Amino acid sequence: MLAFILKNANMGYSSMIDKLLILIGIMGILCLAGWSFLALPELEHTTDTFEISAENIGEIRLSDTVGVPLSDPIKMVFGWDTNVIKRTGNELLINTKYIYKDILTDEVLWVTVFDETVDKYTRQYTDKPGYFMFPHDLEKKDYLVYDVGGAVVNYNFIGVTEIDGLEVYEFSGQTTFDVSNIYPDFEEQIFEDYSSTNFIEPTTGVDVSFNEKFTDYAIVDGQKVPILDAWDSPSEFSQKILIQKVRTMKIIHEIYHDVIPVVIISITGIVAVLTVFRTKFKTSKKEFTQLESKEKLKDELVSMLSHEIKNPLTPIKSMCDLLLMEKDDPLTGKQRERIQIILNNSNVLHDLLSDFGDVKKLDLDKVQLSKTEINLKEYLATVIESVRPFTGDKNIKLTLNLKDSWNIICDQKRISQVISNLVKNAIDFVPVNKGEIIINAEKDNRGTIISIQDNGIGIPIEDAELIFDKFKQLPNPKYIQHEGSGLGLAVCKGIIEAHGGQIWLDKDYESGTKIKFLIPK
Repeated sequence: MLAFILKNANMGYSSMIDKLLILIGIMGILCLAGWSFLALPELEHTTDTFEISAENIGEIRLSDTVGVPLSDPIKMVFGWDTNVIKRTGNELLINTKYIYKDILTDEVLWVTVFDETVDKYTRQYTDKPGYFMFPHDLEKKDYLVYDVGGAVVNYNFIGVTEIDGLEVYEFSGQTTFDVSNIYPDFEEQIFEDYSSTNFIEPTTGVDVSFNEKFTDYAIVDGQKVPILDAWDSPSEFSQKILIQKVRTMKIIHEIYHDVIPVVIISITGIVAVLTVFRTKFKTSKKEFTQLESKEKLKDELVSMLSHEIKNPLTPIKSMCDLLLMEKDDPLTGKQRERIQIILNNSNVLHDLLSDFGDVKKLDLDKVQLSKTEINLKEYLATVIESVRPFTGDKNIKLTLNLKDSWNIICDQKRISQVISNLVKNAIDFVPVNKGEIIINAEKDNRGTIISIQDNGIGIPIEDAELIFDKFKQLPNPKYIQHEGSGLGLAVCKGIIEAHGGQIWLDKDYESGTKIKFLIPK
């Protein structure tokens, strides 16, 4: 490629490099912006993390009067709900409700409701020190976190363990605080000794399980006189719900943080390498000729980088497909939509890299064809069905207009690639709900001529030859949304010429665009 450009026109080569750099640069910027400003903030700071409903099971013993023995243990269910009721910038107003019930009689022992303001990015309170909940990306250190009763607890890091195959960090904390306001009928000052052990998934900072114990008491003659003694921990059902939620969050977190950066770094590397080449190519004509010997090195480098980008794309696409199958955990509507966006953009990047690879092979005349004899009508029908999903919801009529059939000899995969590229191009330029694309074939003394025609905006006759040039894209009306690398038609031309045929724009067709290509006998 480089040798050909250098021998013909330095300006032409410069234009091609400029377009390539702009194309890759735009793709890199869009990917980086998408992950940085949409995906990552939404994943790490989504309000869904703060909204939890669960129930704990435990026992409680009570006394109505200081000095009276505690009651027999009462089986207790402790339900708690947290909901975001207002959002103001980064600040969330969170409503928390605790209900303690006798598990046998369903009698409500007491209810506590309160509102708190929290920074959604740091998970810290905006009006007092400490965290509303543990932050994501936990470190193995102590944290100041408020317990469910509203008292600040200094949680000490204990160690790493597993719950249901999930790695979690274990924290333990205890505190004593005044709870007299909860007991307005008591003359004595009431305190509470509170202790808790929490198991936190470190990536998301979400509670997977915890055990808590609290004792309320008055001080009489220097002695603690208990009026309440209780303990609780999550029910088996609540713990399973929490674990499922954490696993789903963790999978998406790992995709965004571990897989996507590899792709962005690889693209950045290509841009950097091409920029270096571009700088060198701006030297004198004499220096340009000296670079001809480096053509092979450049091609090998681009091939290597393209290969390195394709490697992380495979697990990205596989992981997205696996998530969309929902075999492990159900997805929310938002999660499904975002995963589909990742998959769609991965497919676009994969197709672009394939075009780069094909262009290089065609330039070096290294395309190897695997020709077989096939029935034309059956083959075209199969190809049409494979590209029909790309019409989406545009209500485009895609038709095979071929009554007779005969056998042809060609590389089925490569000719399918040509037809698919031409149909996808046509889809972008035909009118919505009235679009029509027709595929036809005819025989002449040279071989078989296949045509793809549409009722779109058409191509000016003066541009008939330019459309098959590499990186060449014609200006489109503002209402036409068409994005591409300018390589698709160039690849089509290379494949047809490798078959010994030719491809051209039918200049006599005036109802849109009609492109024909010849497959020799």
